[in-house]
Amino acid sequence: MIDVTSDNALSTHSWDFVLFGNNTTPNVSQGLQKFGTHGNDTVFFRYPAELMDFAAACFIVFAVVGVFGNLVSILALSKSQKLRNATTAFIVNLCVADLLFCGFSMPLSALTFLERDWNYGEVLCKLFPLVRYSNGAVSLFSVIAITINRYILIVHPKLYRDMYKPRNIGIMIAVMWLAALVSLLFPLFEVWGRLGYDARVGTCTILKLNGSSPKVTLYIIAFGLPSMVFLVCYSRIFWVVHQAAKRVRKTSPDYTTINNLMTFSSMKGVFRKNYRHSEMNKEKVVLRRNKQELKLLKLIMAIFITFALCYFPVTFVKIFKKEDDLPILNVIGYMGVYFSNIINPVIYIVMSAEYRKAYIELFCPNSKKNTFNTYQSSSVI
Repeated sequence: MIDVTSDNALSTHSWDFVLFGNNTTPNVSQGLQKFGTHGNDTVFFRYPAELMDFAAACFIVFAVVGVFGNLVSILALSKSQKLRNATTAFIVNLCVADLLFCGFSMPLSALTFLERDWNYGEVLCKLFPLVRYSNGAVSLFSVIAITINRYILIVHPKLYRDMYKPRNIGIMIAVMWLAALVSLLFPLFEVWGRLGYDARVGTCTILKLNGSSPKVTLYIIAFGLPSMVFLVCYSRIFWVVHQAAKRVRKTSPDYTTINNLMTFSSMKGVFRKNYRHSEMNKEKVVLRRNKQELKLLKLIMAIFITFALCYFPVTFVKIFKKEDDLPILNVIGYMGVYFSNIINPVIYIVMSAEYRKAYIELFCPNSKKNTFNTYQSSSVI
């Protein structure tokens, strides 16, 4: 950490400006403002040192766990033959965004908290928020894409195969990354806001330019858009599945009686196909398919709820500008955002037997024949 009261601190910042191509020596206040050393005004001097050290330690752990977990998830889900579907493609895309975040943004955040300053120059100070916000946007778009994917599959199944062909899935994923980058072109080229160091929050982020910035707007969209999509799509999905279950209960005869009749007829050698029983089996298949869909919906719901809980503290702080009033909540907000990038692989393992199978097959290829022999794939094409 640079001591702002010493002459060396001033010369260090002047030298930083020369290194980044500025041939004129800026005044001291410009140099200090540009690279974030604001003495007692900086967030690191207003927050407890123990909180800073704890957050930095968490970021380091999150980075290690996140890189490993997301990399394993990408390999396991990509190799699984049974999981080659649109949902898995979007989940892998989510893991790729999280992997980049864990491998780039988290280590820099940990170092910034440990050193109590940004010491990595102007170029990285612009690249850091560009990567952080774009990866967050891709994660957001992936969650929305998964939700819409489930909605189309259950509510409009006839459209599903045409809409989610491999080529179309590739285009959707490319559009996600392109849209994430386009949303940050305004501050990158200083049209609406700018990228730089903000001592109030202790990181390089989106700053105001001429009194305005898209930061609050981005946070509102990031929290509001997926919430709206989630409520609309999953409400409709639940209603469709519920109605299908009601039809099965109304049209299906007593299972025990039919099974007894079939056993008796078989013993007599007079087994005959019964049309009514055939129709019952058809409805049972539909019901079983819907139950499988609900299991997958629970997985996606867990991903979304975790995403919302992790992003709520930082969204609240940024929208209502509580960085100074609620310093602990501000740091917790960072930790929540970073934690969201490592939790998804854990959710997959805990909630999905088919995903657990993919992880096991990655590490133990010989277990394919012995593991989940009777388990039928619950994933959907």
